[in-house]
Amino acid sequence: MSIPRRAFLFRGLALLCACSLSIGSHFGQNTLGPLKSRLSREKGTSNAEFSLLIAALGLNSTWTPLVGGLLAARLGTTWTSLIATSLILAGQLILLLGDLSSSVKTMLFGMFIFGLGISPLAVVQETIIVRFFNQHGLGVSLALGLVAGKGASFVSARTSFPLSEWNPHAPFVVSTLLAAFSFFVNLFYLFASNQIAAGAGVEIEPAEAHRQSTSRPASAIDSVENMSEAAALHKVAEKRTVRLSDLARLGDIFWLYIGINILCGTIWAPFTHLASNIIEHRYTISEGAAAEQASILLVGSVFLYPICGYITDISKKGDIVFRLLILASILTLASYTWLALPPSFTHTALPAMLSFGIGHGFSPLLLVLMVPHLVPLKYVSTALGAHKSLESCGSTVMQTVAGFVLDFKSSNPTRTNADAVQSVLNSFLWLNLAQMAGVCWLRWKEQHSHAASISNDYRQVALSYEEGEHTHQGAPGDEAHLSLLGSPESADSDSELMDDMSAKERTPSEGERRRGRVFTAMSGGAVVSTWLLFVASVWMEMRTT
Repeated sequence: MSIPRRAFLFRGLALLCACSLSIGSHFGQNTLGPLKSRLSREKGTSNAEFSLLIAALGLNSTWTPLVGGLLAARLGTTWTSLIATSLILAGQLILLLGDLSSSVKTMLFGMFIFGLGISPLAVVQETIIVRFFNQHGLGVSLALGLVAGKGASFVSARTSFPLSEWNPHAPFVVSTLLAAFSFFVNLFYLFASNQIAAGAGVEIEPAEAHRQSTSRPASAIDSVENMSEAAALHKVAEKRTVRLSDLARLGDIFWLYIGINILCGTIWAPFTHLASNIIEHRYTISEGAAAEQASILLVGSVFLYPICGYITDISKKGDIVFRLLILASILTLASYTWLALPPSFTHTALPAMLSFGIGHGFSPLLLVLMVPHLVPLKYVSTALGAHKSLESCGSTVMQTVAGFVLDFKSSNPTRTNADAVQSVLNSFLWLNLAQMAGVCWLRWKEQHSHAASISNDYRQVALSYEEGEHTHQGAPGDEAHLSLLGSPESADSDSELMDDMSAKERTPSEGERRRGRVFTAMSGGAVVSTWLLFVASVWMEMRTT
């Protein structure tokens, strides 16, 4: 077998393992939404208690993405993923026990433990894919890596209610079995990862490099060569370490991106969990019909992730990611607008479900693909961790507040009335408007930042050329580089130039660093505030049960 074909097969095996790792977690995350009315009827859960169950799932994602990156850097993807899948399986088992005993408190604890493993597993999954496919169609590979999980989410949303009709505990049993499947796939990857990496021809992991360098003390026999190898391994491990202090260096554009992530968190995940119950009461349809229509929200990702990844891979426009995210914002805004209109005028929720399903079907992938356009490559892991953490803050707060709004405006906490639904939909609508405005602003600032960087590079190269540094001492092709830069006005060669500039490190001004430190502190405050809100809400709701 030829070396390229062998490497292709091993990369495919790595992708298959990465896909399988998230099947159990994605299925389990979307089991409760279609069962909201059933849980209220059979276990007496209020709207706030249900929202707390979902919020408990996302609460730990406010900090675990950052720790997940650190764990991946220190322990390697194999051991980090084993910890994550173990927590997910343990959480599912506790959730199943709570369901069997009709204990909402036990179910809440199970969702909390479950949530501990979700974000580290997502970081590990993305790290595995980037590691094996960095030079082999990364956009499509990331999309395919997420499709399995998104497919499991759709299957969960589509089958949870029918399963509960067959047996009330069946959805939780199936979720636990799929979590066990992901755990055993993880064991396989743990034992085969070194062979897969060798077959695919990828570089050694930082954690493995560190272990090898510390386990190879220099001896008298192989002094110089082994010492230099150990130093090189240490250098690789050190360069891949995640540092939270880097956040203050990432500039204003990054923090605008983080603000958009918070708004995305408020309008995406909470709605997917509440949609079934909302359209059931708003359009007076059965639980089964509502769950079936709400599952449309999750089917778009299965088809649109690969398409979106392919478009971003082949596109010559540097701002294609921003354009697609604006399109997604318009589609989700159209969905909320339709739902906010009087149901006597719209009659059905299907157009809204389709519009949201398409818009949300590719937008989460865009938030990941956008990061290399905004920060230098060495900061990507830190930026992704912050993105997941702050997005989770937005979704957890919105999920918790929505539950209390639904209870506050309802005479019976186990029921949902029209006024409560209207208030929640109006909130989603206004937050979506703010999110879309933020994306447009981010695109404008990013374009102006690139134009300024290109102009600065042109001036520096032109100045060095005039000073004679390129006359006889320059490397071949320097003049070609000067002609490639052209003039500042010709910055319309967006295609390659934008992608080149996205890989360069831009030095933030002192003002940006100062604002970065402020925003970093505010982000920490947002995480703490999210936890305080959740703890206070649990104390209020659970103290009498």
